[in-house]
Amino acid sequence: MKRNYSAVLSLLLAGGICCTGCAKAGGEATAAQKLGGSFTTEMTMTMEDWTAAGTLSRLGDGAWSVSFAEPATLAGVVLDFSGGEVTASYKGLGFSVPQSAMPAKSVLSQMIQVVDELAQQEEITGKEQDGCVSVEGDLEGNPYTLTLTENGDLSGFTMENFDTTLTFTQFQSGAAVATETTTLESR
Repeated sequence: MKRNYSAVLSLLLAGGICCTGCAKAGGEATAAQKLGGSFTTEMTMTMEDWTAAGTLSRLGDGAWSVSFAEPATLAGVVLDFSGGEVTASYKGLGFSVPQSAMPAKSVLSQMIQVVDELAQQEEITGKEQDGCVSVEGDLEGNPYTLTLTENGDLSGFTMENFDTTLTFTQFQSGAAVATETTTLESR
């Protein structure tokens, strides 16, 4: 009788532990707030069959810089986002953003808007997913998911309507650097 009682008790405890683990998966989770200041992270952008890589820097509220390293056709191009405006430069020479870069610019603009809004919050909450915190929302009819580690590092950003995925690695708080741009004016 004592053995049966122990077996039943063990089964109930195991079941309780399993249910507790299941309840946490997909439940609410909180990420540390690291988005409010400046930071730098390596970024890979995949849009359909096109991939680009570079460094994304947040210089402050509404001020961002993306420096592309790949593919070769974009290597050295820097996009600066400030006050709702986007300027592009290559080795210090400024130019308008080419039409071919517009989808990437649009996705980056929307990701920047989401992060700047989250940067204003004291606490970042979302759904627990594979050890990360997923924040879901909608911008202008475009569903998105921003993923952060529990430590608050950017991990990923997806936009359903753009078929785009941004992946972030090597997140460093306070490591953003400003870029210098010279703009040519047409006469």
